[in-house]
Amino acid sequence: MSMPHTVTLHDDETALSFGSRLAAVNQLPSLSELLKDFQFTITDLLNGDPTTLAGLAELGGVEATRLAHRAFRPLDSSSYQIAGSTVDKRHLNLRRNRICPACFRADLGGQMSASAMVNAYARVLWSFSSARTCPIHHLFLVAPPEEDLMYEFASSWSPWLLEVAEGELDEPSPAEARFEGHLSDRLAGSDEHGWLMEFQLGALGAACEMMGISLLLGKQAGIRDMTPRELAVATDVGFTLLADGPQAVVAYFETLRSEKGSPQDKPQARYGRIYEWMARGSGKGDAYAPLRDLFRQHILETWPLEAGVMVLGYRLPERRLHSIRTASQTHGLHPKRLRRLLTDAGLLAESDRPDFDTLFSAPAAQTFLEQASGSVDYAEAQRRLGMTRTQMEMLIADGQLKPGEGGDRARPRFTDATINEWTDFFNSFPSAPQRHTLTSVTETVSSRGITTSDVLNLITQQQLREVFRDSRKRGLSAILIRKSEVAQHLKAVQGRRLSTSISAASRDAGISTDFLQQLANAGCFSLVQATEIRSHHQPETRIPDDELAQFNAQYVSRRYLSRSGRSPLAIKRKINDAGI
Repeated sequence: MSMPHTVTLHDDETALSFGSRLAAVNQLPSLSELLKDFQFTITDLLNGDPTTLAGLAELGGVEATRLAHRAFRPLDSSSYQIAGSTVDKRHLNLRRNRICPACFRADLGGQMSASAMVNAYARVLWSFSSARTCPIHHLFLVAPPEEDLMYEFASSWSPWLLEVAEGELDEPSPAEARFEGHLSDRLAGSDEHGWLMEFQLGALGAACEMMGISLLLGKQAGIRDMTPRELAVATDVGFTLLADGPQAVVAYFETLRSEKGSPQDKPQARYGRIYEWMARGSGKGDAYAPLRDLFRQHILETWPLEAGVMVLGYRLPERRLHSIRTASQTHGLHPKRLRRLLTDAGLLAESDRPDFDTLFSAPAAQTFLEQASGSVDYAEAQRRLGMTRTQMEMLIADGQLKPGEGGDRARPRFTDATINEWTDFFNSFPSAPQRHTLTSVTETVSSRGITTSDVLNLITQQQLREVFRDSRKRGLSAILIRKSEVAQHLKAVQGRRLSTSISAASRDAGISTDFLQQLANAGCFSLVQATEIRSHHQPETRIPDDELAQFNAQYVSRRYLSRSGRSPLAIKRKINDAGI
């Protein structure tokens, strides 16, 4: 059964706007009151409940499917569906009743009265956060100057009819509203094809903002640095770039990459906020896949990245490109000589670009580079270093012995420069004066149950005053150290076992690692950097067990107490009531 009075449902109107106007034309104070009178709730309507939408459609005398098509219906906790499109919640502004003042006046048809108010309606377009300018009148979208009644369009604007009529809320926008025009067409069911159609509507707006900000104010500028007017123009500029297609976007990425920088620059430094946004911000979400995939491919095709590097969620399985600089460092060759050799071999075109920006195919040049650098295979490296396979594997895992390129994980290859560096290290110590008070590195590792890296670190950090060499042996077995001095230093090394990793302490105590860091800074306990004995893991932050036990004896977190089954809020109230 329809209400006594009904209003027209416009093709670009939101379901909430329709309901609010239906309540107003029937002289009800709000949409909530209208729904309540018929055993519905505003919450059910906001949740896209089909029964509630069908009931509201019946009351308004419209088709239920038409109304449902204009309702923002939650798909999950973070996204909605509207007009057949999926939109992330962060890209919507559903709590504000924004309008274009000129559109509002046109709806009223020059009749600025309470009775004519029911003719003004909210466009779906106005609910998108990135939509700031009306694509028809080029005025900024505005919210009610004071109290904005959430979800109540008619009630929110009825007090401001005079201001709207006299143009007091008109603010011309410098933007051409290109994004808003595209958004309006998409919402109307445009069958346009092209790259832009691969983007979700809300994600496209955010992408336009980020690209436009970079183009207008520079790669390090952020959205918080922008005024509303600048942001409207930036969205236009970004949309124009994206609308020109992938080739235009890649050309801009190349412009950023080619800017003057240092040889040590990584992608983040060259691309600025755009890279940060896609690597760690909201831009890493699936909704931005068209732009992020294009950006990732550009980086992979233009940067000399080593195997294992993460590029916007993708781990590079093997090196694709070398620069003169990276090949020189990896293979121990002088940059000028390497450039000449590659050019003569036809692997590199003549160029005056700097070493770090002169690129060539790593797979195509692999064999040539191995031959030019005197690459050493695994068996030969073992023989020259006088190490067992286990010793080499542990040193590689700990980062002490760095393989070059070529070979594979099981049988890596090494540059001649790396092998010579180690043999020079072994030969740098004086011959031992006597044997009976000395112990070799190999014997120390075996007897003490520690890693080779532990002992080598004591030597390279010059914590041992006396280090000698047994000229009759090779490799680690030839390095001799004072037993008494080693025993003294290894107490600290073995003492690492009497500590707990900060992540484990966080789980046990129900305290975040960040807050544990703050507690340590406040002097509640100390933090140490240590590597678990005989593991190949990188050093981790740990808390001495005795200090942790003393802290736990004095303090406990509400989260820990909640494990008993009570809610954290209930525990908080009890603690506050007790004056703790």
